[in-house]
Amino acid sequence: YDSIAAGNYPEWKLYIQVIDPADEDQFDFDPLDVTKTWPEDILPLQAVGRLVLNKNIDNFFAENEQLAFCPGIVVPGVSYSDDKLLQTRVFSYSDTQRHRLGPNYLQLPVNAPKCAHHNNHHEGFMNFMHRDEEVNYFPSRYDPVRHAEKYPIPSNILNGSREKQIIAKENNFKQPGERYRSWDPARQERFIRRWVDALSDPRVTHEIRSIWISYWSQADRSLGMKLENKLNVRPTM
Repeated sequence: YDSIAAGNYPEWKLYIQVIDPADEDQFDFDPLDVTKTWPEDILPLQAVGRLVLNKNIDNFFAENEQLAFCPGIVVPGVSYSDDKLLQTRVFSYSDTQRHRLGPNYLQLPVNAPKCAHHNNHHEGFMNFMHRDEEVNYFPSRYDPVRHAEKYPIPSNILNGSREKQIIAKENNFKQPGERYRSWDPARQERFIRRWVDALSDPRVTHEIRSIWISYWSQADRSLGMKLENKLNVRPTM
C-alpha cells in the first residue's frame, strides 16, 4: 500500500503454459489434476504481459468487498478446458454473487461494464438503473439489438456414462519430491523444522506422525529419514 502511494509500483511478469488437447494423455500425471503443476522443461512458460499495481483503492468495501470476478465471463475467442474444478466454477460464481450481492450485482460501479452493453435485465432487488427507453424482450422490431457475431467453439463431442472415480494417474509423490529437491539446503532445513514443530504437538498421535512420515518418504527418502530421526518415529505404513 505504501509503495503504491509513493509511486513505487509493484510489478509482475505474466506467463502462461499451453498444451495441445491431443497431448493430454502423454504425461505420467493428469494435466487437469489441479494438485499438479506443469513441468516448465516440457511445457515452457510463455510471456503474455505484465501486472502493475498503480492505484490504491479509495473505499475498501465498495471497491474490494463488492468485487465479483467470474471465470464464466470471457472474451470472444477464449473458451474453457475440461478441468472439472474450472467447469464447476464457471456456472457457480454468478450464482454465488447473486446470493452475496443481489441479482443486480453487475450494476455496482466496481462490477459494471465499461463499454455500452445491451441485455434484458430489468428491475429486481437493489436495481438503480432507469431503463424505460429500452425494450425488455428480444427479438423486437422496435429495438435494433441483434445477435452477436458468432465465434468458433470447440467441436469436440464428449459422451459417455457419468462416473465418480479416482483420477487414473494420481502420481501423488513425484512432484512434491522434485519441489523439495529443487530447494537450497537452507530452505529444505526450514521446511523440515516446520514439519517437526507441527508433528511434535502432543495432540498429534503416533499413528498420524507415522502416516505423514510415510508420505514424505515416498516423496523423498532422505526427507523421510530426517523427519524420522528428528521425531524418533518409524513409519508403520
